[in-house]
Amino acid sequence: MAAEPGPEFRWGVVLRRSKLNLDGTEWSTDLQEFDVVYHIRANNMGVIVQSYKDIASGWKPGASRPRFKHALVDLASGTIDGIAVMNIDRLTRRKDQVRPILNALEEMGGRLLSLEDDLDTADPDPESDTERRLHELVERAEREARRTSERMKLMAKHRARKGLHQPGSKRPFGHTLDWYNLVPHEAELVNEAALRVARGEATFTIARDWTARGIPTATGKTLWRHGVLRDMLLSARMVGKRDYEGALFDLPDVPAILPEHLWRQVCENLAPRKTRPGRREPRQLSNIAVCGLCGLTVIGGSDDGALTYECKKRPAEPGACGGITIRAARVDARVNEEVVEFLNDKRRAEALLQQHRLNGSEMDAIDARYAELQDNKMTLEEAAFNPPAGVKRLPRERYWELRTQIEREQERLQRRRVVNREAEPLRAALKQPWTDEGWRAKPVEYRRAILKLVTERIEIARDVRHGGGRKGHLGGQFDPDRIKIKFAA
Repeated sequence: MAAEPGPEFRWGVVLRRSKLNLDGTEWSTDLQEFDVVYHIRANNMGVIVQSYKDIASGWKPGASRPRFKHALVDLASGTIDGIAVMNIDRLTRRKDQVRPILNALEEMGGRLLSLEDDLDTADPDPESDTERRLHELVERAEREARRTSERMKLMAKHRARKGLHQPGSKRPFGHTLDWYNLVPHEAELVNEAALRVARGEATFTIARDWTARGIPTATGKTLWRHGVLRDMLLSARMVGKRDYEGALFDLPDVPAILPEHLWRQVCENLAPRKTRPGRREPRQLSNIAVCGLCGLTVIGGSDDGALTYECKKRPAEPGACGGITIRAARVDARVNEEVVEFLNDKRRAEALLQQHRLNGSEMDAIDARYAELQDNKMTLEEAAFNPPAGVKRLPRERYWELRTQIEREQERLQRRRVVNREAEPLRAALKQPWTDEGWRAKPVEYRRAILKLVTERIEIARDVRHGGGRKGHLGGQFDPDRIKIKFAA
């Protein structure tokens, strides 16, 4: 193992639940965190230096779980020594995620602790097959998640066919909790919003107006978010119907808030528009390499069908001089050669990687402060919910005030670690030998990420011969010295 189990072992706790509670709190993740932390502290197993909290499905394909990915990156880079969870289904419910977890564990000799599953990869028992047991636990969690999903979908389908709404614990704006009656003043506001949208007004403007007017939401808050308002107006509940898998089912007992013709006009106005996707650079050096004359970045172009890099005036760079045009293949070949050589020079590359890491004393200070804050949070929990005999409980308002302060500082400490994750592509690149063919086989996004990390400046100088030919040669010749590369280390 990278670090031996003991009081100095650095743990990252992975927490997950699917949704927030009605009041915006996360009691499920809190309970997970407190139980795991209590166990680690009671058994003197180390310190908590990081918490990774995701509010997302552990089974749904494509569910966004950035903190889960951060935990694997931090484990692989040695920022933490082990991952602790309440049970395996809090970590993942998908078999295809087991191998990335095992890779991260094996790469740094990390440790995985699952409290309720009695799974600890540091178990000294030679007979324990933790990898097999991990697969079994995740397979069981995935099977249970799939069955639960199928049951919920079947129930929703039958309710829709019967003309029944899907009940919830939160009252929908405009209707009573049981959906069977209107709330008159809220229904009037919904009609007002629908008419404004039909006239072309944006939901953002309406939400801002309602917030300024102090109009309360169904939960009593006076802050309106345009996304919430938009989803409400698009809901088939507005016309006493239910939308299930693209079909509308009548809800006989649910009164309509909007006339159907107005609702359909609102839906048409709020339908998603085709938006131009964000710019994806198709060339390796576009907006990375700079012009040697004006110092501004070059972009991709073409010349008689041949791909080029050009210094060109454009909205993003109106001051471009237009003095450089060069074949892209020649520039890329020169840069590829230099970068492959740099990546194979492990001493230089490792020195650069160290620049992207916090030094040992800084990281130790962050870990120590995070662990201290975690202890403070546990003490606060005791004072609010389990004080010693004869001692009054900490008032709820004061509890949340202090806890918010602690979690904000923990969040600031977590952001200071991000610099380590940004260098992850370089860290992974150091583990393999590189050839020109292997480098060119990588996706252009990967190559651009590495170039931004390892190079400080790639400059394309002007051809002093202006492309003129040399005696005895047909056409102009490329001068590789025009490409000046300054590496970051």
